[in-house]
Amino acid sequence: MEGFNFVFSLFALLLGLSLAEVLSGFAKALRHRRVVHLGWLTPMLALFVMLDLTSFWESGWAARKFLTPQYGMLLVGLVMCGLYYIAASIIFPGEFGEGGQQLHGNDFDEHYMEHRRQVLGAIMICDLLQLGPIAIIRFAEVPARFWVENAVQFGALLTGIASRNKRINIALLAVLILLYLFTAVMSFIQPPPL
Repeated sequence: MEGFNFVFSLFALLLGLSLAEVLSGFAKALRHRRVVHLGWLTPMLALFVMLDLTSFWESGWAARKFLTPQYGMLLVGLVMCGLYYIAASIIFPGEFGEGGQQLHGNDFDEHYMEHRRQVLGAIMICDLLQLGPIAIIRFAEVPARFWVENAVQFGALLTGIASRNKRINIALLAVLILLYLFTAVMSFIQPPPL
């Protein structure tokens, strides 16, 4: 367990900073909600990223038997946590000018449409990197529900990356959020095998 604690201490710090970045963006957005159009897309994306980050944290714990303090493992973890941090950093507009005006307009839906590919793409890369070892090491032990949930998730992520339609993006973000909430409920009913 010593090796896991060493490896995960770096990752936990970066993941915590990523969550703080999303929550900070939420707080800024709520403070300026009277002068900017918050919309649905950016808050839903932020909620999804927080749920996905939490899922990654849980997966890290589940993979503790396989995590060793080797440079390659640390580098993969750095890439994943770095992508999470970058994604978390661009969910919300970075700065507000006088009177709450953003540097690039005052519509968070426009900001979402401009940056959704980077955020959803980074999350998809992280989720693929997370899924790889599970598929290789414990393929036979993973229930069919896990593969169905991942197929839905990756389908929704790809749709969000490709689609410029706001309603489609709202629907897919709702699917992603509901998928994680379903997984959370199921974890109480039937703990994951990992």
